[in-house]
Amino acid sequence: MPTRTIVQEYCDVCFAEQNEKEVPATDKIRFAWQGRDLLLLACEKHADPIRNELQRLSELASPEVGGRRVSQAARQQRAGSAGGPAAKTLFSQLSDDEKLRFRQWADMPNARRIGDARVREWIEAGRP
Repeated sequence: MPTRTIVQEYCDVCFAEQNEKEVPATDKIRFAWQGRDLLLLACEKHADPIRNELQRLSELASPEVGGRRVSQAARQQRAGSAGGPAAKTLFSQLSDDEKLRFRQWADMPNARRIGDARVREWIEAGRP
């Protein structure tokens, strides 16, 4: 005998806060909290406010990289003060010829990261 199972999902927020047991869920919001992956079912009324709050909190939070927390200051320094894409370094803006001359002047033939302060010194020295 064939059977049919109908699964109806209801808003977790309405159920928990307002004791309304049968408000249909329209969205599934997945997030992680304290090492656990969670799923929250939300109705139209609650989905956007929950997403907005999670977005706001995620912008305040610092990611954990390799078991270590990366501070907001470090993230902003990497991304530039506007919070947009990573800012270009002074060294990266030099032409290939200038980069060669800088490396010879600074005695940094293999350096992978070159600070803006050191490049400014070279520029102030007349780009020898």
